[in-house]
Amino acid sequence: MQRAVKTTANVYGRWPYGRCGGHNNKGEGELFMTSEVRFRFGENWASFSRHLTETQLAEARASLQRLLDMESLEDHTFLDIGCGSGLFSIAAAQLGARQVVGIDIDPVSVRTSQDNARRWAPDAPLTFRQVSVLDETAMEALDIFDIVYSWGVLHHTGDMRRALRIAAARVRTGGLFVVAIYNRHWSSPFVKRGYNLLPVWGQRGLAGGFAPVILLAKALVTRRNPFKVRRGMDFFHNLVDWLGGYPYEYASISEMRKLLGNLGFHVLRVLQAPVPTGCNEFVCRAERENEFSKKRAR
Repeated sequence: MQRAVKTTANVYGRWPYGRCGGHNNKGEGELFMTSEVRFRFGENWASFSRHLTETQLAEARASLQRLLDMESLEDHTFLDIGCGSGLFSIAAAQLGARQVVGIDIDPVSVRTSQDNARRWAPDAPLTFRQVSVLDETAMEALDIFDIVYSWGVLHHTGDMRRALRIAAARVRTGGLFVVAIYNRHWSSPFVKRGYNLLPVWGQRGLAGGFAPVILLAKALVTRRNPFKVRRGMDFFHNLVDWLGGYPYEYASISEMRKLLGNLGFHVLRVLQAPVPTGCNEFVCRAERENEFSKKRAR
């Protein structure tokens, strides 16, 4: 049985990214409190959304069009797993999707997504729900979708491979599974766990110290303006997300190809992360039912 997990109140003043007791997922969707640290993604998305602009929404729509290689999502259904701010759920609806469902384990993210939808797409066919991708019972209660999108989320669940399997079962045969997973890099787990263990003044200092380093590294590697962040994001909230994103797992491109192939997907294209610690993007087509979708059909 799933037990609700209460999020701790923000006791760190105006800095919304303080340390937080977390939860792990165990068994068939059971959630339980532990001393394990977990980053407050919802607080970061709420902060990001206070300054959301139409320009960022346009960038998000263009990002979806490029990634999916589709001008319109008309007559398609769309599931956004780990919807965060709701940015890409809204973008999918604005591109014509006939049904969009966004789910997130964080209640702050769900409320933020609902608020953004009321502001930017009040008449769109949008629904947001608080659901853990590791809660198999709740996931099986969802529909099957033409497009399942989960960008930079499943590696933060505490059980990435299981999350991939359960998410994959929501894709109809012939549909698309779009997922972004952190590239394998030795440094990231230490940085992320260390960030979450720091008091608020330490988190501020670490973010301030990393900012010029990351700006310089991105400029040198990508030869682009590092402040011009893709997908409608912004540099500061991306930085905090990268520093704080914990729990954390990663996989190389070859590992992901094998995992997705075993789940019955043909990888159509891979967009390699522009920096070693970034996310590789995978666009896949469901060519056959996997074990979870077969079980669902019985």
